[in-house]
Amino acid sequence: MPYPTLAGPPSPSPGKEGGLWTEESIPLPEAAPGGHPQPRISIVIPSYNQATYLETAICSVLDQNYPDLELIVVDGGSTDGSPAIIQKYAPRLAWWVSQPDRGQSHAINRGFARCTGQIITFLSADDYYLPGTLHHVARNWAQAPHHGAIIGAFRFLDAGQLSEPVMPHLATPAPVDLSLGPPGTYRLHQVATFYSRAALDAVGRHVREDLHYVMDRELLYRVLRQYPVLLISRPYGVFRRHPEAKTADILPFAREFARLYRLSRTGHPAHDRRRERMARYRLARGYMKLANQATAPRTRWTALLRALLAAPRHTLRPSSLRFWLRTLAQGGRSREQGAGSKE
Repeated sequence: MPYPTLAGPPSPSPGKEGGLWTEESIPLPEAAPGGHPQPRISIVIPSYNQATYLETAICSVLDQNYPDLELIVVDGGSTDGSPAIIQKYAPRLAWWVSQPDRGQSHAINRGFARCTGQIITFLSADDYYLPGTLHHVARNWAQAPHHGAIIGAFRFLDAGQLSEPVMPHLATPAPVDLSLGPPGTYRLHQVATFYSRAALDAVGRHVREDLHYVMDRELLYRVLRQYPVLLISRPYGVFRRHPEAKTADILPFAREFARLYRLSRTGHPAHDRRRERMARYRLARGYMKLANQATAPRTRWTALLRALLAAPRHTLRPSSLRFWLRTLAQGGRSREQGAGSKE
């Protein structure tokens, strides 16, 4: 089966409905090594008023030409033309719906409940997969069927420019409790993460619906506490940075990230102290990012002082002090050293 390769950030090609790729192709096998059928891969795309990006996400999945694909699209009752886009691909979808829901986490759970694949994941409607990703995941899954997840590298798409690949990083081999920190323990992104159904069913095949920004990380934490993971250096997906993205909500994101560590408390005094330090670190990073983006001097000063109160040791380290000086001298919008660094 021929498979086309990516030519820059994708968009539907003129004259090729739903196509995202150039015509250069490489043959890919119908079966996994050893002649066994490829595992079914179930992918849920949750969406709400994402018509600008939704078709790219759908086509990045369908154009993989993967032989046993289960694609589910759960739309929250969009009013921006998204239902028409979904209907265009309806014959190739396992299931889809467009009706009001309780948010992205609820949409993911609705899709997860219908998944029947051995490999399950979700793809945000404003992100997309790179060519060959699903076949590569399937080949690796055949060699590591008892792993909880396969996680690859990813790229950022920022102002139309693709970044260099960001490699997956895990300081301690899983199983591991990521809620214990320290900072820099991991760099694992949902857009490049594929879970085994067995692992999800063991830890709970759902995301927390009371989380709106870090529900993907909470699920990752649950799986990695119990299962090994396979890290792959090949880029699997693209995370799109844009002003409408939820991660652009600086303080709500930081506060919920801090809450995630506090939700992970177990009653173990030493471990819970580490989780509290991580929560305060997350708050401090949020305030420092706000100071970086703010234009009003009072906002910058207030944000930096709150960062200092949240995590003094982090905020007063030499690299952070240099950031303070740059931010205040340049009127905000300087580039924090380590921004976008490992988790």
